[in-house]
Order: sequence, then structure tokens, then C-alpha cells
Amino acid sequence: MEKKYLVCCMALFSGQALAELGESGFSGEISALIGFGSEESNFNTDSDKTINNVDNSGQSKSEVLAAPLGQLRYTFGQLDNHQVFIGTSREDIAVGDFALEAGYRFGLTEDSSVAVSFLPTIMGGETWEDPYLVGAERKATDISGNAFRFQYNGIMDSPFSLDLAYYTQDIDVEHSGSQYTSTQQKLLDRSGNGLYSKASYKYMIDSTSLLQPALIYKTFSADGEAMSSKSYGAELSYMKFVSKHAFSISGKYLNISYDASHPVFDIEQKNYEYSLFAGYEYDQFMGWDDWAFNAIAGYDAKSSNITFFDETQYMVGVGVTYKF
Repeated sequence: MEKKYLVCCMALFSGQALAELGESGFSGEISALIGFGSEESNFNTDSDKTINNVDNSGQSKSEVLAAPLGQLRYTFGQLDNHQVFIGTSREDIAVGDFALEAGYRFGLTEDSSVAVSFLPTIMGGETWEDPYLVGAERKATDISGNAFRFQYNGIMDSPFSLDLAYYTQDIDVEHSGSQYTSTQQKLLDRSGNGLYSKASYKYMIDSTSLLQPALIYKTFSADGEAMSSKSYGAELSYMKFVSKHAFSISGKYLNISYDASHPVFDIEQKNYEYSLFAGYEYDQFMGWDDWAFNAIAGYDAKSSNITFFDETQYMVGVGVTYKF
């Protein structure tokens, strides 16, 4: 798995995840966050460039995080049921997922909508050209990728929703396994494409509490067979609204299996990923109608049958949001 950052975002709790699109014209929010995060991973390009073996997990690195976020929406049409949007989705942020996207949403009824969107550079960042290189300085390279997404919220006015995506991943300079044979190197090519699917159910416990379980299934077809994988798992989210206060907590579990034996370790890789994300929002912060205070905390861990792939990440942060 390539270097990734734990979510740097606020938990925005308004009902935009539901199908009602709001009044005509422009709306949105602008958010700013400052926080602290730490990552332990062999794929973190801020860690040591030279390793002596591939038997250990990665070193821990910490940093101060700052991120501006937000979304701009324009709602139009005779029934105010058409909307174009760009930015970070509120429903994604509330469960600890971050993605910049631009798209179009159509309201079918008050409780049902469909949306199509494009997520540029969703896999953006850096990784090592050859993460397994021993006894020599590793070099960083860019990782990029895009995604095309389809969402059907409130399927036929029911509490069920579906989220589908096709995504790509490209390693700018791929030299994985450079100390091994050309056949083994081909097995380690990380570029490829994948499919993501998530089916969720929204259960209103009462007028102020929401529980949302979800099932997740992903496939990734890499150019290298040892990097191709299938994933399945579950997510459970809970939201609570009390006066001006909103609370959110979400947990996720994924089981990931790979298609072929890893040539560096002579075993098929199997990973288990766990994540926990919690957020708090205080509306009308300082008595200002359009402002909110936010606080978040997140933890993400990957446990593998190959120690080299073990990872942990965590972050905490606070910020403010301006809504318009």
C-alpha cells in the first residue's frame, strides 16, 4: 500500500447526505484545520531513505498538519432538484474520508437522489521507486490516480444507498524489486485500476440520532499480479445532534487478500485494516450564525502477515467552518 495521509478534515454534520438539495443558488462552506499527525510506515518518503533489511516495520514520523477544505454548490431548476458541486463531500468527511470531487446531483424525490462525479488525483502523493531496496538510498516518485463515482442515495425512497467508483493508480517511476530478476520485478508493478462499492443503510434511532451500517467490497487489478487484490469489510457510523452540538463516530474494518505470492517474501500478502474516526461540531460558534467550531481525532492501522507492510497513523485537529 502506498503512502497515505490520515484524513485532515473537519466533521461537517449537516443533512446534505440526504436527497433534499436545498434552495436555489449558491451555497457551501469553507473550513480550516490545524492539527498534529503521526505515521509509521515503510512507504513514508519522509522516513529514512536507506534500510538494512525488509524484516521490520517502518519508522514513526510526526508532523503539524494544516488544511483548507470546503465545498461549493449551485442548485437550480424549476423544482430545485439539479445541483453541481465541487469540493469535499460532507457525508464523506463525517465518516473520516477525504476526497476532492466535482460532479452533478439530481434529486429524484425529497428522499432520493443520484450523483455522478470525478475525483482528480485521488491517489496523489509520493512513494518509493523501490520500497524494498536494501543497502542503498531509496528514491521518491509520484503516485497519481483518478476516480469516477456514482451514488444513489435513498434508493427508491428507502434507507438504502449505493456508492460505486472506478479508479486508477499510476506510479511515475516503478522500480520495485530492482535487486531481483525481471520476472519478479513484473510481479511487483503497482500501477493498475480498481472498482469500489459500498452499500449502506440509514437507521434513524430517534429524531436526533442516526446509525448507518455499510458493507464494502473492492478489487484492484495491478500490472503486477502480486499487487492485485480483493478487499471486503464493513463500516459503522453513528451521529448524534443535541441543540447546537453534533457528534460523529465511525469505525471501519477491511480484509485484503492478494492474488499471487510476493517474490520478496515468498508468501501471499494478507492485510487487515482498522480505522476509527470521531468528530465534534459546535454550531454558531462565538454567537456567530454562520460559523462552527470543529474537533476531530482519527486512528488508522494495518496489520499484515508480512511485517514490512504494517502501518499505523493517527491525527488530532481543531478548526472552524464558515457556512454560506
